[in-house]
Amino acid sequence: MRRKTVLLSVFVLAVMVISLNAPSVSSQPVTGDAMHVDSKMVISGLGDLSGTGSAEITYTGNAASVLRLAIFHGFDRNGDQWMDVNETRDFMNGVSHYLVGKSYWGITVKSATNFTTKSKEYITSHTSGLVQSQWSSTNLVMFKIGFEGKGLGATKMVETAQGAYNAFGAAVFDCTGFRFNGTLVLKHRVTSLVIGSFTNPEIADGNITELRAPFGDVIWYSFEGAVSSAVTADDQIAYSSFSIMENQQISFAVLFIGCLMILRMPGKNFDKFAKLHPRKFRKYAKPLMSVRISAYILAAVLVVLYLFPFLFSFVSKSAMFYAAYLYLLVPVAIIGEYFFSKGMYNKAAISIPDESIIEVKQALIQPEEGEGEILCKVCYKPIEAGLEIFQCNCGFTMHVECAEKVQTCPSCGEMLFPQRTRSIQCRSCGETFLYSGREDPYSIQCAKCGAFQEEIKAGKNYLVVDEDPRNAFMMIRAMSLSERPTMCLTVQFPGKIRSEYDLANVQVKWLSDSSTDIDNVNPKNLDGDSMELVSTFLMTTKEAGVLLDGIESLIEMNGFDKVIAFVKRLNDLAAIHRSTIILSVNKKAVAQDQFKSISDEFDEIHDYQ
Repeated sequence: MRRKTVLLSVFVLAVMVISLNAPSVSSQPVTGDAMHVDSKMVISGLGDLSGTGSAEITYTGNAASVLRLAIFHGFDRNGDQWMDVNETRDFMNGVSHYLVGKSYWGITVKSATNFTTKSKEYITSHTSGLVQSQWSSTNLVMFKIGFEGKGLGATKMVETAQGAYNAFGAAVFDCTGFRFNGTLVLKHRVTSLVIGSFTNPEIADGNITELRAPFGDVIWYSFEGAVSSAVTADDQIAYSSFSIMENQQISFAVLFIGCLMILRMPGKNFDKFAKLHPRKFRKYAKPLMSVRISAYILAAVLVVLYLFPFLFSFVSKSAMFYAAYLYLLVPVAIIGEYFFSKGMYNKAAISIPDESIIEVKQALIQPEEGEGEILCKVCYKPIEAGLEIFQCNCGFTMHVECAEKVQTCPSCGEMLFPQRTRSIQCRSCGETFLYSGREDPYSIQCAKCGAFQEEIKAGKNYLVVDEDPRNAFMMIRAMSLSERPTMCLTVQFPGKIRSEYDLANVQVKWLSDSSTDIDNVNPKNLDGDSMELVSTFLMTTKEAGVLLDGIESLIEMNGFDKVIAFVKRLNDLAAIHRSTIILSVNKKAVAQDQFKSISDEFDEIHDYQ
């Protein structure tokens, strides 16, 4: 879940960065007899709008020549037929003056750039074809102007192309008497940081695109067509201060929640699928890539539809994908992903057998014997001089300890210790199998079906008396394989314990004052850390099992009284929560009276000494 939330958060950040850094309309080479307007605006507000913007107005061809003559006629004060900086400044201030009161994209201009305070360099850099030009010049005329304004009204129609002509063209006309009639080329960008939205586009000759964002949107609009006092551009778009049909904030919340649910769907269904496997084999369950890909595709499609409202403008210039469509599409996508994910995992679950058997084959690299060296053919380790060597009748050599473990020869299958080998009939499947006779009956497992031959009962406590704690570990392993929650407290290193006794599903806690392992438990604080760990485990599980190994070391560190009090409290907790405590003890390492006190606390004693 955390990863999916991060992905969606990155998406939000990316949208904000893109919106704030949206590219301005690039100026194209200006040719022909036309009026070009390249403008950009930023509007904001919750109710009434506030806006700032700038525009670059360029006249080309014959329109530039006629406008230049009109400017010379009105602002060539000294009559030298040469336009200097001050005369150009007067013209620009005139345009700014007459721009006030005009409306552009729903904003009524309240003020425009005051060129009186601007330097000569500023005037020169913000104009072209005026400063140091003659009346007969045929160069284009360009000037840049900034403006600020406000917009009123909950809903209004915005004249997209005609608004530029009515604002900038009319300001030039009022200032110079020159009215442009011809081709208007408009490129405009508006960034809105508002709750309101632009809707209901009616685009005939222009082109519009938009990037929707949680805090507003960015609109790019372009137009090229004829305008004059008698010809009106028909393109327009509506602005509404609040519309449930097109609200960026509500639709983003719907999108975010929907994408989060869609991206979590494969994981939830996979968890259910994995639990259908036997517990010991769940790690082999693999998520379906097709389900994961479908979730990402659905989420990506919804994000694209949210970001680009005019995605389908190729069908119609006025085609707009409203945010309200997401209110329907998001639930449909969630339901669709749910059934697809569930169906795919249900289909995959059919192939899970009732008793999953997974065979893991591993290549065994057998080391070569050195000169005068004998290797055990079971563990492939050298048999050190002085140790007993066991040799099968077939010549297969091994350690005595290894032979006692395998019981039958790995080479010929002959029984190695027939005088010590016992046979037992499985209580579950009825199959007869052999065992060494040295295992604890609670850890004997059928060689065919894997069933344990004795049940470790919940609420009953066991004392295993042996110099080697192997039988105690086999008992806790048997409980783990029976899918009961298990924990082991030991003074031995956890990695060694897990490896030697195959305790993959057992929580192993190390009774050590070392600070290098996260599984450490302070062995000198039995009433604190150790008791809190065990009590929490027993209270939060059902019919759990806890093995305590290394009681002899605990007695040395804490004294017998503290240890026996600790054992009594463990047994009391186990009785309350119907759990099992298994204690391993070497009676040769403790005093006889201490062993007697320990034995009195347990329901069943397995003595191998």
